[in-house]
Amino acid sequence: QSRYLLRDGDRIMKTIKTQQGFSLIELMIAITLAMVGMLAATELYSSTRQTYKLQNMQSRLAEDGRFALSMLQRVISQAGYRPNPKTPMGSYLDPAANESVTVRFIADGANMIACDGSVPAANAAQTLVIAKSSSKLQCGAVDWIAPASAGTGNGTELIDFKIRYGIDTGPAGTLKEFGCGTDTSATQKGRDCVADSYVNTATGANLTQIVAVKVCLILRTESSDAAVSKAAAVSDCSGTAIANSQTDNKLYRTFRSTITLRNQ
Repeated sequence: QSRYLLRDGDRIMKTIKTQQGFSLIELMIAITLAMVGMLAATELYSSTRQTYKLQNMQSRLAEDGRFALSMLQRVISQAGYRPNPKTPMGSYLDPAANESVTVRFIADGANMIACDGSVPAANAAQTLVIAKSSSKLQCGAVDWIAPASAGTGNGTELIDFKIRYGIDTGPAGTLKEFGCGTDTSATQKGRDCVADSYVNTATGANLTQIVAVKVCLILRTESSDAAVSKAAAVSDCSGTAIANSQTDNKLYRTFRSTITLRNQ
């Protein structure tokens, strides 16, 4: 009987030894692995969040730029819509400066728009002034591009805005159906309606020779991110380096377009 008791005791001791649990080394290994996993998950979350923020900044910049170009193209191309097509384009475009442009036309009541996108009444004379105002691009009192009022939001800032005017100086002897300018004969015009050079401002004889407009916008994200780095400073519309653009951790984008004036 004592032998049986000894055998049962051995079995109980073996069972206890088998059920002792983790050793200290095993516990430390498990904690280390858990910490590595948590660090990896935190890093992944941080990276994903940063990527999402950069994508939002890029998308906002692209959308605002496309919107501004679309409005510029539509409004400027309306210049000179008028009853008398012999009036010089300079009377309807006012190309006296290269950081603003004044567009004049007589609305048709259907297809033409004002600064806010509304359709003016038919035969109403319109004068729309598009200009850079601080970090905004404005048409009249309407902001086409503007940062948040506090200056620390997720909006877009206008850094540079330039207008250049395409001057058509020839050649003479263009067929009337394809030409511009004064008649040189019963079948020919004095110019070919193609810009031969671009100037910052137009005066004198050039006022009658404007056939196109080039626009340039430099936009910048209002918010910044440490992940945004640049090898060199960003250039403005004239090719001059923008101060602090290399180190401000903001995204920049240049938008350009050439607008052909239709109402010659």
